[in-house]
Amino acid sequence: MKKLSAIVSDFDDTLFFNKKALIYAAKELYESLIKDENINQDYKLLNDLEITIGEGKVAKGFNKKWKNKLYTLAYVKYGEELSPNEPLINYLNEGVKNGSELIILSARGEEFRKETEGLLNAHNLNYNSVILPKDHELKDEEWKLLEIKKLSNQYNNISLFEDKEENIRYILNNLDVKNLRCYLVNHSIITEM
Repeated sequence: MKKLSAIVSDFDDTLFFNKKALIYAAKELYESLIKDENINQDYKLLNDLEITIGEGKVAKGFNKKWKNKLYTLAYVKYGEELSPNEPLINYLNEGVKNGSELIILSARGEEFRKETEGLLNAHNLNYNSVILPKDHELKDEEWKLLEIKKLSNQYNNISLFEDKEENIRYILNNLDVKNLRCYLVNHSIITEM
């Protein structure tokens, strides 16, 4: 039997803003690469790290190995720099009080479960479950599409909160589900798509 409703929320740059943590992590990686005289300088990597330092977001085409190192530093060493999106957290907790189940759907990866749940608990989010990928074989939007499809079979209504418009468009274009409403989160501004 299907449950009544689920609120599904992304984590990074939706529930918590990771810009500051990414900047700190990118600076640390950049400085370690510059100091290492034995390494051949990868100028694209250095440029991508400079973009992250300047903008607080990961450049498209960022080297996968170094992207993992960047996120590991950001989430583990600089996790205290993630700041909560208080208006959204309050809104989601209100939805839970009104009977919805809160599901956190993040492409951060299973390796960051401890840090993810720690932040959720520290900020009193009343979540029911956290879904993280065990591997990173699929693109974020492909993995999220599969997970939303599974959830659509379990719940009568789903409200998805996500900071990446391309993820929402991908899900809406590839999933014909009547019980799904998608919301683009841009800090405290929430727009239905």
